[in-house]
This record gives sequence, C-alpha cells and structure tokens, in this order.
Amino acid sequence: MYEVSRELLYAIVGIPILAVVGYVLVVLLAFNLVGFLALGIFLLLLALAMDSLNADSEPPARINCSECGAPNETDRDRCTHCDATLDTVDET
Repeated sequence: MYEVSRELLYAIVGIPILAVVGYVLVVLLAFNLVGFLALGIFLLLLALAMDSLNADSEPPARINCSECGAPNETDRDRCTHCDATLDTVDET
C-alpha cells in the first residue's frame, strides 16, 4: 500500500474543500449575519487543523515501574502509583 504523508493529504483534500467552503462563506456573508458566525467557526477549525500539523507526534518519555508496571515520568525517583523506587538507566 502506498503511504501518503499527512501534509500531502491535507493539500490534496484540503485545498478543494477550502475553496468550496470559502465560496459558501462569501455567499452567506452577502446575505445575512449568520455568515459571520459560520466564518468564525470555519477560521477556528482551520486554526485547529494547522495546529495539528505542527504538533509533535512523539509521546513524552516514560519509564515503567518494575513493581507495578505503572508509567512514570523519567525525572521521578519513586513510582506515583505504588511509591516503589524506580530503576533508572544512565544515558551516557
């Protein structure tokens, strides 16, 4: 199967959708004030989509407790769930 990057997919699908939605918003703005509400919602959704492009896809680093298996931040010395001492691995 072909793997398409998220940016390319947004460009292929998003540009025609933006053109159609933009045209509809211009028509709505010409006729009534509901168009301004629709424009605000559209701009909010557009900002959220652009923010998702810039978001990191990697989860934060975690270390699992050797006693209970609960995930903990790497900077902790003791488990947040069972209070056992966490085994840390030196990264040198």
